[in-house]
Amino acid sequence: MEPVSNFGKFGRLILIVVGSVLLCIGIYLTMENKNPNNAVECRATITGFETVKNTDSIDGEDINTLVTYKVGNKQYSDIALGQYENSWKVGDQITIYYLSNNPMDITTKTMAYGGWIVTILSLPFLIIGIYTLVGERRRASKTPEEIAEDEERTTAGKLKYKISSIVIPFAGGLPCCMIAVILSYLEHSPIPALLFFILGGSAVIVGVRSVVLYFIIRHRKHKMKS
Repeated sequence: MEPVSNFGKFGRLILIVVGSVLLCIGIYLTMENKNPNNAVECRATITGFETVKNTDSIDGEDINTLVTYKVGNKQYSDIALGQYENSWKVGDQITIYYLSNNPMDITTKTMAYGGWIVTILSLPFLIIGIYTLVGERRRASKTPEEIAEDEERTTAGKLKYKISSIVIPFAGGLPCCMIAVILSYLEHSPIPALLFFILGGSAVIVGVRSVVLYFIIRHRKHKMKS
């Protein structure tokens, strides 16, 4: 039986730990920034930017966005949004949410959906880490004779490889595509969404190819038996 390297075990555990941390952060952000039932969507105009002190920031300062919007017949001018994007400029219109009982309490799509992005981003780490860890433990539980028998059976070996090549690409590709959809919905530069779509789409294509090969091998195996 082939020994599993310490690096391989450590790498799988790192994936699981990173995925678990991202999952916890994502759930926290989702609950923290979840739009309440009395949140109302409206359009706001960016009227300026201001620099505010932030001791937690690297340079000790943050840039805040000031927006103006109208609720009923009352206009709220130069309200601090608590978010800044490099692509934003004065005069741009963005979507915000305000509380019906406190119109000055506002948030954005990014704040509302940021937790979902982090949660989805944790899935590839968790799925791949757990899948490879369980697979290695199953292999480690086999006797040398069983491993040798599996290696002699070419078709079975191909099938096992193709199953792994299906799980891993889809585990990484589908979450990336989901993130691309969310990013395209948010009012940011389209470049991040495009990059996630290309990355996720490429992985999904690899997974689809593996699915096709999997069924071809299954068909050949069935013909050999008959």
